This record gives sequence, structure tokens and C-alpha cells, in this order.
Amino acid sequence: MDRTLRRVTLAALLALSAPAQSASGEQEWPERLVGHGGPVMAIALSDDGSEALTASFDYSIIRWRMQGPEGTIVARLIGHNAAVNDVVFVPGTEKAVSVSDDGALAIWDLRENRLETLIEDTKDKVQDVVVSLDGRFAAAARWDGTARIFDIAGGREIARTEGHRGNVNAVAFSLDGRQLFTAGYDGTVREWPLDDGLIAGPSRLLHAHGWGVNVLAALPGGSLLAFGTLNGVTGVIDLPTGEVVELASQEHPVLSIAASPRAGWFATGSANGHVRVFDMDSGNLVEEYGDIYGPVWGLSFTPEGTQLYRSGLDDFVIRWQVAPRHPLEPIQSVYPRRFQTVSRAGPGEMEFLRKCSVCHTLTPDDANRAGPTLYGLFGRVAGTLPGYKYSRALVESDIVWTPETVSRLFDDGPDIVTPGTKMPVQRLKSVERRDALIAYLLQATAADGKTPLPGERQTTN
Repeated sequence: MDRTLRRVTLAALLALSAPAQSASGEQEWPERLVGHGGPVMAIALSDDGSEALTASFDYSIIRWRMQGPEGTIVARLIGHNAAVNDVVFVPGTEKAVSVSDDGALAIWDLRENRLETLIEDTKDKVQDVVVSLDGRFAAAARWDGTARIFDIAGGREIARTEGHRGNVNAVAFSLDGRQLFTAGYDGTVREWPLDDGLIAGPSRLLHAHGWGVNVLAALPGGSLLAFGTLNGVTGVIDLPTGEVVELASQEHPVLSIAASPRAGWFATGSANGHVRVFDMDSGNLVEEYGDIYGPVWGLSFTPEGTQLYRSGLDDFVIRWQVAPRHPLEPIQSVYPRRFQTVSRAGPGEMEFLRKCSVCHTLTPDDANRAGPTLYGLFGRVAGTLPGYKYSRALVESDIVWTPETVSRLFDDGPDIVTPGTKMPVQRLKSVERRDALIAYLLQATAADGKTPLPGERQTTN
């Protein structure tokens, strides 16, 4: 690895393009991107920085125009049936690709802001997606032990890797598209030769770390591959020589990674909220930022590399100015979040906050969360709330939500009571805690102060 320190002057960085300028000529980027109804799992900025895509636990993707203090929502893309884990723009096209906990890969038409193709397979989680620089192929890391390669124009799978033991967590294409890199729970990083998107031979073991490898990034220049691990190591593999250099490490898992070609930096985000920026050539730590209120699941640099957007447990994305650093950097995360509150008075409310509040509200407004509002729940026929896109299984269900059916939902689980629906599987086996939750919901979800009697249908809410 070239150990010469890359010197990027601040003047050169600030001279590069940005989506807007203030009256004084300074660059303006949104401080936050506000619009999701749940934690934000990933963010991707377009090459020119004018737009962004965010993927969320609320099952949606938002397309943003990077203007104003909180960004401008262009479109909300709906099509996945579970949390969306990653999303990327497709270079040279007006398309995007996303992956989800539902096991599907989605191809989006950004000219019309619609779902173009949904490629479904098993229900195994898909954690990571990357697109080749020529925009022809997408690769996805699946938790069934494989990585899949897709022809984007054709909307179909064309190849898959097999060889990892356990989850495949991360994928990356080489800059020329002739290699695919994969990393997984088994602690290995592998290289697969490609010929026109197809696997052209056996894999080569690049690194056996021992602990699981969570993230990968092919760095600009084509000779370096960065990785981050479950035990907090950030490392770089020199592909021509096979040399592996471990950089400044930490105790917490590395969960996200992003690179800035113009600045010559790459950044990692960790489970304890720390963001570290490294110089690509020297491996030196350039900057570091800490937010103690949760993990960093997503990172994306602005084109010139002076700003870095990060996402995590908050319903919004936060901007951090890497260069020049602000003397005061207030933490913008909200803590405790609604699902982390531990000081509420009643046990029923506690169960709601922990089990339900990530996906549901108690007010007529659903706040763009993953599930429908619970306002007016009791007496409502399942799958009938106007404006919410239910799964077919729930639309065709004859369940009426009563204290008894809601209790059974938490006792047996959604997979038993409402099979085939989008509801995540969770159970509450304690009768005392379940009864407390039901009692709280009866009071908190009452529409217009009136709680319907058990079995009384309420289909207008």
C-alpha cells in the first residue's frame, strides 16, 4: 500500500459542485432528511449530489431532492414487504435497486417513480446490494449463504456464488466489473472472477479474519478493498499483493462504509455510533465523530467529500460536516426514542412502546410507519383501514380485532394467527404482560373516546 499521505486542500474541496449556494456563496446541504416513519437503514447520494435515496425499517424508500434544511421528498417508493436494508442508484440510467428483509431485490424506474421489477426468492434476508459501474449488473448479499448477480435490464438473476459458511453480509464489484468480492459471517473475504456478469471460475480467498466481516468497499483506483468486521476492525486489502493492513480498530462492530473518490477518504460507522474517516493512501485516521445514541447503519459522502450523511435508529438522516469541522457539533439524534423509553408509568404502555411503537401510531395519522395506525383498532375488520397497503393475506382475512384476537396474535404469533402477512414475528407469552398491553390498547386506541365492544365492527376508521 502506498504510504504517502494524500493532501487534499480545503480550498480545492470547497470549490467543487454542490446542489445549492447561499447568498454568501457558501455551499448549502440539508441538515437532515426528514420523512421516514422508522429507523433509516441506508442512504445513497447521486453522483452529482442533487438527489438521494434512503431505505427504512418502515418498508419504504424515499427519493429526495437535496435542497432546503430537511430535503424535499420527490417520491415515496413502496413495494417491499419488510424493512428495506439497502438501496443504490444505477449509474447511467434512471433506475435504482433495493434489497430487503423480505428476501426480494427490487428494480425501480425513477422516471416514473414506480416499481419496475420485484425479484422474489426465499424469505432469507438480503443485507447489501451493489451495482457495477457500467450499470448493467447488481449483486446482492443474502443470508442463505449466497450472493446473487442480476441483469438489471433483463430483471433476472443470472448467477450465484456458493462457498461461504453462513450469512453473506457484503458484496462489492471491482471497478472494471471483472471481479465480485463477497464477505460473510464465516470471517472470510472472497474474490470471484466474472465474465459478462457470469461467474467464470472458482473463488480466491483474500482474507480469513476469524470474526465475521460485515461491510466491503472497493476503493477508487481499483487496487484496494476496504472491510469492516464484527469485532471492530477496519482493514484494507491490497489486491495485487494480497497484503492486509488493519487500521485503527475499536471494540464495537463496524456496520457501514462509504468512500469519497475526490477527497481520497473512506469512512466507517459502528454499532456504538462512532464514525471514522480514513485517508485511502496512508490509512491514517483523518477525522472522528461520536454519537452515543445508537448505531450507524448507513453512510454516504457528498461528491466533494466535505459532508457525510449518516443514518441509524432515528427516523431521519443527519449531515456531518467533515471538513472544515464545526467548533460546536450538537448531537441531533433523539434519545430516548419512542421504542427505547423505560420510565413510563404503566406496564401496558411499556409493552406498547417496546413491541408496537416502531411500526404503529395511536393517532389517526400513521406517521409513515411500517404498519397501519392502531387508532380505532378494536372492532375493526382486519385489512380494512383505507389508504394502507395490506398484504393479500390480511385483506382476505375475516378476523375482527377484539381483545381476544389481539391477545391471540401476541400469544401464538402473527405467523400462526395471520399467516402470509407482513407483520414481523414476535410473541408475548406472559399472560400478565399481555393483559396489561390489551388493557392499555383498549384505552389508547379508542376513536373519539369510545371503545367498541368486543365483536362490534368498526370499518370506517
